[in-house]
Amino acid sequence: MRRRSLLLLTSATAVVALAGCGSAEANASGTLQEGVIRVGTTSDTKPYAYAENGEYTGFDVEILEEAASRMDLTPEFVAQDFSAILPAVANGQVDVGVASISATAERKKTVDFTDVYFIGYLGIVTTADTGITQDGASLAGKRLGLVQGTIQDDYAQENFPDAEIVRFPDNNSAISALTAGTVDAHFLDLPPAQDYVTGSDGALHVAMEIPVPDFPVAMAVKKENSALLDGLNEQIAAMIADGSWLEIEKRYFPDQPVPDQFQPTS
Repeated sequence: MRRRSLLLLTSATAVVALAGCGSAEANASGTLQEGVIRVGTTSDTKPYAYAENGEYTGFDVEILEEAASRMDLTPEFVAQDFSAILPAVANGQVDVGVASISATAERKKTVDFTDVYFIGYLGIVTTADTGITQDGASLAGKRLGLVQGTIQDDYAQENFPDAEIVRFPDNNSAISALTAGTVDAHFLDLPPAQDYVTGSDGALHVAMEIPVPDFPVAMAVKKENSALLDGLNEQIAAMIADGSWLEIEKRYFPDQPVPDQFQPTS
């Protein structure tokens, strides 16, 4: 398992700090240059992308690292709020966004996406005695926390119209609000939801599990950066075909079913 040191930059300082770095952005001839790929991601979305002992790891991190290695590129990770990642990609502050990002039609207006490399579930975490169940109607009148700019934000507005949505910059601050009682539940991806439950000593539980096949996960790339997009697509396909993708996936999601599209073919 390869791990890279965590580069802690806010989105506001990323432009200045990264201005002199090499990049995987295409030049006029369409080739990659400098040998460094700048990666915008989050630091608290375990098991996708998170900081541990001062280093970056997680499913998305390892998928990106493996693809970058095959392209002879060295990843340089930039920690950002989730809502800042796609603007950073679109503006060229980073070369690629990797943080369990769903390739929605709205997001495709500002960035391009690689081929899909993951399909997952969403979950709603709550404390005892809130009355929240698998039935979405049970969220009526409840304060529902979520991370701003995520698909949970869009999903909640459409499917939980009677809930009071409270937006946070990251999962940790939302979970802190939940345990403090200032929100009734938090809406996030299912694997990190389960991880927060495991570490809560019984204080939290997953009240709702939601499959999201309509929100497949992909890497975000700046529009017209075809060299990088094509290179990542080639390596994602190769990793799926040779079983490397499955090996990484099983380290983080050992009990999750694997769709046919991710099964090895060689």
